[in-house]
Amino acid sequence: MTSPPAPKRAAARGERATAVGDNSGITQQGDNAAAGQVRAETVGEIHIHSGPPSPRKQAPDEGRRRLLFMAAVGGACLASGAVGGGLWFQRSLTGLTPVFGGGWEGLFASEEIGDVFRRRGLDVDVNNLSGIDMTYIKGRDLDRYDFFLCPADTIVAAVKNNFRMSGQSPSNPRLVFQAPMVVLVHRDLLECLASQSLVRLENGFSMFDVRHYLRLRLTAPDWTWGRIGAPEAVAQGDSQIEVVSGAPCSAGGGDLYLSLLIHAHRKSYHADRPRLISDLRRLFQNSWPPSSFGLLQEFFSSHQYPMAFVYEHDALKYLADQQGIAADEYRLLYPDPGVISKHMFVGRDDKGGSELVGDLLTSREVQRIMARRFFLRGADAGLFEQAVVAHGMSGCIRQGDAHGSLALPSTSDIAPFPRPDLMIQLRNEIVACA
Repeated sequence: MTSPPAPKRAAARGERATAVGDNSGITQQGDNAAAGQVRAETVGEIHIHSGPPSPRKQAPDEGRRRLLFMAAVGGACLASGAVGGGLWFQRSLTGLTPVFGGGWEGLFASEEIGDVFRRRGLDVDVNNLSGIDMTYIKGRDLDRYDFFLCPADTIVAAVKNNFRMSGQSPSNPRLVFQAPMVVLVHRDLLECLASQSLVRLENGFSMFDVRHYLRLRLTAPDWTWGRIGAPEAVAQGDSQIEVVSGAPCSAGGGDLYLSLLIHAHRKSYHADRPRLISDLRRLFQNSWPPSSFGLLQEFFSSHQYPMAFVYEHDALKYLADQQGIAADEYRLLYPDPGVISKHMFVGRDDKGGSELVGDLLTSREVQRIMARRFFLRGADAGLFEQAVVAHGMSGCIRQGDAHGSLALPSTSDIAPFPRPDLMIQLRNEIVACA
């Protein structure tokens, strides 16, 4: 098993800490500010740490506010302690209450969402953490956190327990958004995939049969795109047919893909753990991109990965933002069984800035921004549909009636995300992350 990842330093509780460099998170999207690439506010997945993340570096562009804050800390040390004095001075300078959390940095980096927080008197910052990272933050390190945005029920349970063990009374979890995973393909592959009984049309949605895919991958070693008649313009004929995700050792989307395959294998074979590990290990022999964003770049620039397993919102945002891509040439296949990352807000208590952050994240104003800017599915399905339709991408999701609902299609069941400690063990044994 890998060692528990050490949380990055948050300094005094409430201190603003901006991640840069290796741990900036959001896959590579936060670093891709160059022209022609997805904007920095694009939301992608969080890196998974297979070892202790390096300490948080100070951003060079903090400028005057950072210097003033450090001056406040120094002055407070001479008076009555760094933390209290520093926070008092920061509030006196900005008029805002600092709130520090853990989760998805890219979402909170949005200027529009930041404006909502500031209008309500909050200066919110987050440490970019994977769900598994969150579960290891305890004791004095946990004292620095006001909230977490947890990506799975099992993570929520662990975080709430950690808060309770530290003497806090965590708030009830609140759903902020849900992020289903999809298989992104070129529409020209639909016919040959249907000929293999991998894709079926249900109520206008293209459903991808995960259990049948797993059977074919395990029993047909010579199963290539050329053998099933895939057009050479979108797939390499001599390449093996496979669904590719971001690497599970480094990408949250890859972790979700692995959890889906574990679930599908158990449903299909009811086998013992050694066979599960042996079978799935065969599917992870090749080198895959380290992130979903890297996978999307490869998907649209070459034919190496014709079936990309990515977050639905990442696929839609890439299609909407990238010039020269005709969205109607691509389809989102919804896996059956399905797999969904449900992002839940958990505050350290039900008071003050922590509670207000939860209120604002679930407010209609922020939910509308998340749908319009990031194609996230919140409590109001209509907001997501409006955003997709406005960009002319409803055909990527559902065929037929142009005014049909884009609510998630029904599946036979939903793959659960394993308990964090069990997931780490399985990931290391199957993918050899250690």
